[in-house]
Amino acid sequence: MPHIAIGAARCFYRTGMRSAAAGSNTLILLHGSGGDSSVWEEQFSENITIIAPDLPGHGQSDGPLRSSTREYALWLDAFIRELGIKIFFLAGHSLGGAIAQEFSRAFPHRVSGLILAGTGTHAAITAEYLELLRSNFSAAVKASCLSAYAPGTAEAICAQGCEMLTRNGPDALSGDLRAYASFDSRRWAGALSVPALVLCGSEDRITPPADAEELAGLLPQAALKIIPGCGHMAMTETPGAFNKAIREFIKKLSKDI
Repeated sequence: MPHIAIGAARCFYRTGMRSAAAGSNTLILLHGSGGDSSVWEEQFSENITIIAPDLPGHGQSDGPLRSSTREYALWLDAFIRELGIKIFFLAGHSLGGAIAQEFSRAFPHRVSGLILAGTGTHAAITAEYLELLRSNFSAAVKASCLSAYAPGTAEAICAQGCEMLTRNGPDALSGDLRAYASFDSRRWAGALSVPALVLCGSEDRITPPADAEELAGLLPQAALKIIPGCGHMAMTETPGAFNKAIREFIKKLSKDI
């Protein structure tokens, strides 16, 4: 997995570069709370240049963790500048979707299209769950995974998700959830001019379809796609439908650019 230095910190990222030609489309993928870039494994088969970083303090990237979605968006700006990428498609899942909204708010001219999966305008993180996370990390991870996947999801997929959260540890998950809890785009989402695709699983219990509908309704140029039969982790639960929706969105916008 390649890495770059941002200041004194090393940042690792995964890439699925099918073409490095100048002018080729680039898609940057941002993972969710307590996760890392491994969650995008099923997306690297796409015939497009894909870059998926481990956010600071996650996966193999050095810390420190950031305390807000805005701070993560500013880190993303530094990451992209270090790679020399001028304009790109930006996708984020859950917390990553909040970071993507913040980045598009600050740098709309650099985003060709915005893909927001399993995310909304704000997140409800209960005090009870944060306390469980503090007192019993293993139980909190189990509770997260029970909520994240639709009933009937293959045990191996759920196990990978639990292993990812466990590997990244309690500080990453609790810090991310606190950052996500302080995020609220309801006041400014209507001013985001970037074309957007809002994706949500029909069985998502963490960010239910109503939240995705609210977000899509506020964004001026948004299409909403509800993926049937999957929960919060659509990219791993139903990668075929998830990838097809992204592929068609990018293809349409690429013709219009």
